[in-house]
Amino acid sequence: MTIADLETSRIETLANEYRAKGYDVQIHPDRAHIPPFLIGFSPDMIAVSPEDKVVIQVKSARDFDAEQVQKLAEFIEKQQPWRYEVALVNLPAAPDVPAAEDLATDDQITRLITNAELLAAQNQVEAAALLAWSAVEAILRRLTRVAAPELERQSSARVLKNLYALGRVQPDMYETLSQLMAFRNAVAHGFSPKAGAPDVLALITDIRRLQNAA
Repeated sequence: MTIADLETSRIETLANEYRAKGYDVQIHPDRAHIPPFLIGFSPDMIAVSPEDKVVIQVKSARDFDAEQVQKLAEFIEKQQPWRYEVALVNLPAAPDVPAAEDLATDDQITRLITNAELLAAQNQVEAAALLAWSAVEAILRRLTRVAAPELERQSSARVLKNLYALGRVQPDMYETLSQLMAFRNAVAHGFSPKAGAPDVLALITDIRRLQNAA
């Protein structure tokens, strides 16, 4: 499945969710359905109810620009009752972790954490969880490179479990990260998470502490 396929699937899922809540939904709206202040901009979806009006974009994590999203959200939300929502998609994990790709750099990890924090502050929980887990997974693989290098390219679940067994991840952190991973996996693969949404803002400090230890 390509990123384009995942984006299409995510848009359809969001459209169904909003319709179920009573919104009138336009996917890839034409000019007649785009508010005048957004002429020239092409949202993926617009959802309108008597009390709420939402401009929605679906992006891949690789194309996400936190600063651009923040500016657009601030601009749209000045046009009350309009608001802006962004949903992120990632390619599902491959059966085998890439053998040749380099791990994210410390700067890249820091950017992922910062972007996750920004999205969480905007209450965009799914997108924040995707980016937060990307940062966490890179950090865990760095820790594994030192503690058990033969496991660095194993599945993220196995990496986390082995770091826990080796004492590099404490029990409370293990439970928290397991919950984040489960939530992220459900969202990334197009499922509705059974577990409640993680408090990404509360996790940021712990993730940064983990980064400093890697």
